[in-house]
Amino acid sequence: MGIMEDFNQTVDHIDASLGASADDGEIRRLSGYSRAMFSRVFSIFTGMTLSEYIRGRRLTEAAFDLRSSEERVIDVALRYGFGSPDSFAAAFKEFHGRTPSEVRDGMPFRVMSKLRLALSVRGGEEMKVSIQKKPGFTVAGLMREAIESPKCPATWDALYKSWDEEKLSALGTGQSYGMCLDIEGPGTINYLAGYDVSDGVAARELGLDVFEVPENEYTIVTLEGPIPACIHRGWRYMMESFLPEHGYRHSGAPDFEVYGPGNMYADDYRMELWVPIEKA
Repeated sequence: MGIMEDFNQTVDHIDASLGASADDGEIRRLSGYSRAMFSRVFSIFTGMTLSEYIRGRRLTEAAFDLRSSEERVIDVALRYGFGSPDSFAAAFKEFHGRTPSEVRDGMPFRVMSKLRLALSVRGGEEMKVSIQKKPGFTVAGLMREAIESPKCPATWDALYKSWDEEKLSALGTGQSYGMCLDIEGPGTINYLAGYDVSDGVAARELGLDVFEVPENEYTIVTLEGPIPACIHRGWRYMMESFLPEHGYRHSGAPDFEVYGPGNMYADDYRMELWVPIEKA
C-alpha cells in the first residue's frame, strides 16, 4: 500500500472517531507513524494542523446535526468532544460565524469537507535529489522542546544571544543545522539550532545541548530560494511526490535543514534538506 493510501485510511479512521479521540495504536497501524509524526506529515501535506482539521470536521458535523434534528445543543456538544455548552458555542461561532441557534434556524454555515489526498508525481527533474548513507556525527547547539514550527527562528536568535557565532563555528567544520527530533506532541516539534562539533565534551562545557546522531540513510534534496519558502516546498515535494513514488517514508530519525553560505533570503540561496528514510 502506498503512502497516499495509508494517509487516506488514517484520515478515514480519524474522521470516524470525531466523537472521541482517535486510537493512537490504530493511527500507527494504518499510517506506520506515531500520532505525533503523522500530525507532522499531515501538516506538510495539507498546510493545516491535524488538530485544526479535527476541530473543523467536528464543528461541521455538529452544524449538520443541529440543522437536521431537534437535539439539545448540549447533547451535540458532548457528542463532538466539547465539555460545556459555553465552550461549544464559542468554538462554533468562531468557526461558522453564527451561533448554534442561528444555524438551527436556517442561517448559513461553513463546511469543512472530509479530506482525501491524491498522489501527484511531478517528475524527478523538478528538484535535485539523491539518496545517501551518512556516517554518524555530533551536533551541538540550543534545544527547544515542543514548540510550533514558526518559533524555530527564535531558537536561532536565542542561540546567538548566548553564544558567539564564530566560537560555535570553530567547534567543528562550521556547518550549521536545524535538527528536528523525537516528536512527541501533535502540532509541535523538538528543534535544535546548532553546528557540527568534533569535541562533544568541549561543547558541553560551553553549556550547549549535544546530540550524537547515528548513521542514517537520507533522501537529500537541494533547495534553492529564500527560506522558509524553499524549505516548505522541499518538504511537500518529498512527502507528496518523491518518497511515495520510490516506496520510502520518513523513518522517524532526526531530520535536518543543512544551511549553505550566503543570504538566506535571496532568490539564489542554496541549502539542503536531509530526510531520514526507510522502506514503506
